[in-house]
Amino acid sequence: MTQNRKKQIKTEAQKRLNQWLKHSTFNKMTVQGSYIRFNMALGLNGYPFVKEKWMGKDEFNSFINDREFDSIEYDEIVNDLFYLAQSGKTHFEIDA
Repeated sequence: MTQNRKKQIKTEAQKRLNQWLKHSTFNKMTVQGSYIRFNMALGLNGYPFVKEKWMGKDEFNSFINDREFDSIEYDEIVNDLFYLAQSGKTHFEIDA
């Protein structure tokens, strides 16, 4: 995965996390802190549930492919965001 693509994925993940935290809480987003639910809530490989009312129909669609989803780089991005959000941070700067 290129550095540029990693940056794109991180930026999109931060954007989606900010949207969640604007409309909900970390605990509700993750069903009380579940990493798996956090990953699914970001929906970078497609949101697997009925979309929340605040989600637009063109939001939270798949942004990555299966190879990216299964990569170490993707895991690092999501892990870092999870632990930052878990620590109580409520807004994430979008990488430029």
